[in-house]
Amino acid sequence: MSVEVTPIRLIMFSSEDCVYCPPIEMIVREVVGSGMQEMVHVSTIDVDDDPEAKKQYNVMALPTLVINDEIVLEGGMDDDSVREILWSTLLNQAVSSEEAVSQTKKSLLSFTMNIMDSLNGTRVIRPSVGDYTHIGDFQLNLLSLYSLDPLIPHLLYKAGYQLGLYGVIHHSLTLLHPKIGKTAKPNLKFKHLAYSLQLFFSDREILPTLLAKSAVITELTPTKITILIEELASASLRINVGENMCDFIAGQLAGVTEAVMGVKAGCRELTCLANNSDYCTFEIGIGEDAIERLLPPLENKDERAARRQNFYEVIHETTEIISDSLLMRKILRSNIGDFMHISVFQPIIISLKLLDKFSSSILYSGGRELGVFGPGKPLLYKLVKEKGVDVPLNLSEGVELLYEYLSHPTYHLGRNHGLVRLHRNNDNYMLEVEENSSISGMGVANMNKTFCDFQAGFFAGRLHILIGKDPTVKEIECQGMGSKNCKFLIKVNE
Repeated sequence: MSVEVTPIRLIMFSSEDCVYCPPIEMIVREVVGSGMQEMVHVSTIDVDDDPEAKKQYNVMALPTLVINDEIVLEGGMDDDSVREILWSTLLNQAVSSEEAVSQTKKSLLSFTMNIMDSLNGTRVIRPSVGDYTHIGDFQLNLLSLYSLDPLIPHLLYKAGYQLGLYGVIHHSLTLLHPKIGKTAKPNLKFKHLAYSLQLFFSDREILPTLLAKSAVITELTPTKITILIEELASASLRINVGENMCDFIAGQLAGVTEAVMGVKAGCRELTCLANNSDYCTFEIGIGEDAIERLLPPLENKDERAARRQNFYEVIHETTEIISDSLLMRKILRSNIGDFMHISVFQPIIISLKLLDKFSSSILYSGGRELGVFGPGKPLLYKLVKEKGVDVPLNLSEGVELLYEYLSHPTYHLGRNHGLVRLHRNNDNYMLEVEENSSISGMGVANMNKTFCDFQAGFFAGRLHILIGKDPTVKEIECQGMGSKNCKFLIKVNE
């Protein structure tokens, strides 16, 4: 049985002669329209028509935004600040909610079986493009999510923790080191766990995920494990982001440790490749020494703006590094190469979706960030130039050009997905995507959810560049729902 999330009630007070109201209302509709329609109830009240409501909520300036009976905005405000207010509310809701354990176990068990079939060579999940994708796409996805808000790392930790408790890693550790399940003595079991974790990040034969190059246990006590991991996929581009980037892995380590040991566990990343270190190092604690994952300190407006700008610059810098790798001008991970199994990426998407209903909007917005600010824009503008047209394009021209972009050979070097088809019926447009890395092979599970919100957001961001408007891109069919391919419906918000 799942715990229902109480919808957020958002009220906007405005009037016909309020010059600041229309742009702020547009931002409200944009954020809520990114996947929160069923979770956020928006009401607009004209204070001239309803003076009693104005008095009840003590509205002193216009526009005023009230979220769950609390005033969060009064008067004109810049776009970023409005978005920040809305996102802070959204993410705090996401961090505090719970998902049904029974659904999580069932879905992650299906995922486990699916991945093991691919890793042991029983079948190829993606016959056209193969089951490995470039680490650059993985890192760009993480960077765009991290850029949204300082609370995202905590949300990723929770998602990883959930996967550690119920997902594939427990089975993998037992497969690599069977002794882990053959002793009841806590101290001995903890030692076996440490050794199996070292194998998990180093093995390239039994479970060739290519998640990392190698790992070594640098410290082991009866209640703590310190593990050093070399060239971990989530941070292996070695760009100094300024903060750690492996919160999902940390949560996964905490979750699987708790599952194996049967006592409270926690984990923190001590050093990270993305924070000017040569390795990613994690400390795991159990029992009384379990490490708490603390929420990040709240930053002021200027600090948040600086953080976002830093991530945009990092995404731009990452673009050139990924291009060099895809064109074989430079190998980022010398011994294992720059591709990884899709099982490294899929758990993040699946765990986030199972963690909280709001995750759809978070993933969509992260994808949109990457679509607007991420790599590939030179190819997009090159195609525009070859067409002999100028931006902004109309919707029909924009969708056609997006389809050409997604079908271009250089776009497919990273093997993020297979073929793309464009379907048009009058003024409705739909993109059909084969072998999407975020959910490929999961059709047999039929989890009754769409899982490609990030890619929908990415398509929306790319279209924004072309048409100068924010379209709505909604996944209407997904392999997670049992469909053969993923289909995205495209509309423009009027």
